[in-house]
Amino acid sequence: MSPRNVFCARASRNCSNCRAVKRRCDQQLPHCGQCTRMREECPGYRDEWELVFRDQTDHTIQRSNEKRAKRTASTGANHSPPPPRGLSPSIDEIGVNYFLHNFVIGGQSPSRGFLNYIPPIFSADGEHPTLVASMAAVGLVALANSTQQPELVSHARVKYSEAIRNVNTALTSPVESVKDSTLMSVISLGVFEHVSNFESWVQHVQGAAALVVARGKGQFCSTASILMFNQVRADMAVACLHGNQPFPEHMRELQEEAAKHADTSSAWWLLGVLATRCANLLWSITNNTEKIPWSDFLKVATVLQGDFQFVFGLLAIQEPYTTTRESGGDPDIIYNGRYDLYRTSWAIRVWNNSRNLQMIVCEVTCYLLNKVLTTDLSPVIRAQLKLKLQETLQVLSTLGEDMLATVPQALGFISSASEHHISVNCFSHTSMSGGYILTWCLYMVGKSPLIKSKTRKWIIRHLQNIGKNAGIAIALQLLEDVVQIDQSAG
Repeated sequence: MSPRNVFCARASRNCSNCRAVKRRCDQQLPHCGQCTRMREECPGYRDEWELVFRDQTDHTIQRSNEKRAKRTASTGANHSPPPPRGLSPSIDEIGVNYFLHNFVIGGQSPSRGFLNYIPPIFSADGEHPTLVASMAAVGLVALANSTQQPELVSHARVKYSEAIRNVNTALTSPVESVKDSTLMSVISLGVFEHVSNFESWVQHVQGAAALVVARGKGQFCSTASILMFNQVRADMAVACLHGNQPFPEHMRELQEEAAKHADTSSAWWLLGVLATRCANLLWSITNNTEKIPWSDFLKVATVLQGDFQFVFGLLAIQEPYTTTRESGGDPDIIYNGRYDLYRTSWAIRVWNNSRNLQMIVCEVTCYLLNKVLTTDLSPVIRAQLKLKLQETLQVLSTLGEDMLATVPQALGFISSASEHHISVNCFSHTSMSGGYILTWCLYMVGKSPLIKSKTRKWIIRHLQNIGKNAGIAIALQLLEDVVQIDQSAG
């Protein structure tokens, strides 16, 4: 029997303090009452998804590496042979479990990863062949890249092809096409496309958006379905922003319908709405033939900036984080002696998506301010606009610093547990999940004209690491732009 995640039905949900002294834990939120009474720092509770799966992936990797090393030593071969036949029956399980552990549970973090809508869907339809194939494909390619086992890539591509065939078949069925498991399969495959190239990823996002539209206004019957819609909406906004396209009208109409069923006061929902507005503003500006005064666009951008500040205020309440200054930390991991700790991988993603979008709005605002400053203005108005330009540049700089401070935790070098652990080897095991979260953030900061060459080179090293060690090809594509900018600024 090959190592794999096993069912763990009797695991305790108590906090680790109560488990350690074998006392009854009341499991109150946000902190255990026993810890509060004993004036102890409560470390929190086990993730409910970890009560279902006990990860054995590291053990699987270790055994696989040991077997490969023995075979290499006995044959004198310098290349890596394919996995032994004994692993073949469980290859799907290995891929699925690696996917769950790294994209759902959240790796070294005690919380879920950013794909937090998966547990209820997987619990309800975990045997769905399309779902299994899509998660296995992503899990296997992530495992292959993070452990430098290229022989697993062929297995990942087989599962990817199988998942694509299954999706295409499902789309021809009125019943299968509207299932949550089908949409989740498509979203999961988007992660696979992320390791390919930007154009392939954009085509996949457009396909996911078409599926969301086909599901119609009746799809918003559960929290998971709304979260999946938000994922597709966010990806579509990114594709529009970087492809200079307006946000699709049919997706905007679905957004209005989803708003009737979602918590529209939550920061993640409002962020999605702002993303669609950002995409439309940028498209309108780049396609303006100067029929509309630049000052009119500046007013729209100013309102958008104010709305972002409101969302940031909500995030500070709903998903707070702590800042630590550590001058003695490894500079390859911790930039400028600062790192931030978040409660979940999801929180890192929401915060950084907000910062990415606000950086775009700030860049647009600077462009518009410079346009308006070339026109005839009164001395008072000119002075006000110049001050606004300086303030916007400062906001851009701060956003960049905030995003770089998320790198250590996102890549798993620093834990969100009470005792922080920093890995000695910065580039030994790069998380594909963390790389997925950070790629666009590092790119946005790296291309900013405000940062110094030293900072840009730090970003270049991390993009190279994410591209090569995590196997995310988009990181290498974006890296080329950052390198060119650095050479030009040289």
